[in-house]
Amino acid sequence: MSIFNLGPDDLPPKQIELDDRILRRQLDATLTQRFQEQCDPASKQLLDFCDWCVTTTANVVTLAIVCPDRAMNWQVLNRVVPLGNVMAQFSQDAKLRIYSTPDMVDPFEIRVDELSVYHDRS
Repeated sequence: MSIFNLGPDDLPPKQIELDDRILRRQLDATLTQRFQEQCDPASKQLLDFCDWCVTTTANVVTLAIVCPDRAMNWQVLNRVVPLGNVMAQFSQDAKLRIYSTPDMVDPFEIRVDELSVYHDRS
């Protein structure tokens, strides 16, 4: 059966309802808290210098990190494996999105299932 053959009551909503947005924000806040609890002390200390959060979009859990400068970006990139391993506990489809500076438009992005190409230098 095609979606075009469904009646208006059977179609998905055209926009996310307020309750759905509230639930999504609560999920993101809980995931962010759980992520921080699971991080090792070195990762926690590093993230203290960055803006970061865990979000869910299109059913993908993403750790977004905005580095204050390129020097901090290199330090974060050196922690990709440990950070990714924590994210993998939430979902095997999880990913990391790292912005090298606050004005960076194109972030570095890696899925947790791609971590094997990196060596853990920590």
